Amino acid sequence: MKKNLWVFNIDNTLANTNEKIQERVEGFGTKLYPFPLPSGFFEDNPDVFLGAAPFIGSAEALRRLEEAGSKVVYVTTRSPWFRNLTEHWLRLNGFPQGQVICTFNKRAIVLKMKPFAFVDDSPHEIDSIKDLVENIYVPAKPYNNGYPNRFETWSMFPLVGAAI
Repeated sequence: MKKNLWVFNIDNTLANTNEKIQERVEGFGTKLYPFPLPSGFFEDNPDVFLGAAPFIGSAEALRRLEEAGSKVVYVTTRSPWFRNLTEHWLRLNGFPQGQVICTFNKRAIVLKMKPFAFVDDSPHEIDSIKDLVENIYVPAKPYNNGYPNRFETWSMFPLVGAAI
């Protein structure tokens, strides 16, 4: 385990992507998770990623981690085609610099990187890595009830992640 390495998901963890999708897709909601989006939705609507607002306090929380000596890595299931746009969004919204990894297999990344902590909202992703990472933090969403270390707002994050 690399004590100073924190891995962060982006969509609906740092960026309120669901809000932008809701503006475009009639009937979109978070009760059915994952919501079945039309094929090619993100390729046809890349501005959903660029226009997603950061969750209040998320960039500041990651900057505090970095200032405390931690390394931040971003892991997303976005297509590699979106890497440059994702890096631009992170810079635009004040997030610390960090490697952006686009993958459909976060478990393989966690196995390779051996992070101290993993932060993600997705039950599928959490379940896929919970045997590999001791410290998993979960931004509270309607679809991820029942997981430990949930936090309602990023202002609560340092209290949850007291190990920093």
